[in-house]
Amino acid sequence: MTVATSYLTAAGAVLRRDMSLFMSYRTRLLTQLLTIAFTLTLFYYLSRLVGLRRFPSPDEYFAFVVIGLAILRVLVATLTTSTTQVQQELATGTFERTVVSPFGPMAGVISLTLFPTLLAAFTSTATIVLAGVLFGLELEWSTAPLAIPIGALSLLAFAPYGLAAASATLVFKQAIGGTTFLVAGISLVSGLYFPVDLLPDWLRWASEAQPFTPAVDLLRHVLVGTDLRHPAWAEVLKLVAFAVVLLPVSLLLLREAVGAAQRRATITEY
Repeated sequence: MTVATSYLTAAGAVLRRDMSLFMSYRTRLLTQLLTIAFTLTLFYYLSRLVGLRRFPSPDEYFAFVVIGLAILRVLVATLTTSTTQVQQELATGTFERTVVSPFGPMAGVISLTLFPTLLAAFTSTATIVLAGVLFGLELEWSTAPLAIPIGALSLLAFAPYGLAAASATLVFKQAIGGTTFLVAGISLVSGLYFPVDLLPDWLRWASEAQPFTPAVDLLRHVLVGTDLRHPAWAEVLKLVAFAVVLLPVSLLLLREAVGAAQRRATITEY
C-alpha cells in the first residue's frame, strides 16, 4: 500500500466516523432541513414585503438571496463547524490518538474538515431544492450543471480560511468567537443578502479581497441567471488565484501551529 493510499484510507475512516456520529442523532438532519425551510420561508415573505428598487420583482430578490443562503452554509462550515470539530477532538481527548499515529496531526486536522464540508455541500443543495419545491424558484437548467465544477473550485478557494482557523485553535485553544465575527463580516461584504454595490465606498474593497464574492456571483449566474459584475473568466481566475496562493500558505501555517503546540507540549490540551 502506497503512502498516498494509506493517507486516503485514514482520511476516509475519519470521514465515516464523523458521519456515523452525526447520524447517531436521529433527528439532527431533519432538524437542519426544517431550519432551512424556515429560513427560506422567512426570506420569501420578506422579499414580498420590502420594496426592491434594484430587482425587477420579489421573485428575483428571492432567487438572489437563496444562492446567498446556500453559500452561507459553506461559509459557516469552513470557518466555524470545522474549527468546532478540532475543539471537540481536543476537549474529549481523542485528538491524542491522531497525534501519536502515523497519520499525524496535520493530516488529522485536514481530515476533520471533510465531513463538515460535505455536509455543507449537501445542505446548500437542499436549500436550493427546497426553494424550488416550496416556493417555485426557477433554475437556469441550461447552465445549472456548471455549478458543480464552480462549487468544487470554490471549496478549494474557501479551504485555506478553515485551515487557518483550525491552526489558531491548535495554538490558542479558543477560536470560535473570532470565526463567528468573521463569518458575519464576510456574509455582509460578499453580497450574500444584498448587492455589494450598496456597500459604502470605503468598505467596497472588502468584497474583492476574499473568494466568497466571486463564488456567489458565479453560482448565481449559472443557477438563476443573475448578471455578473465582472466577466466570468475573471471571476473564475480569482477563485483559482485564491486557491493556488492561499492553500500552500494555510498548510504552512497549520504546520507551524502544530510545531508550536508540540514544542509547548500543549497540542493535546484544551
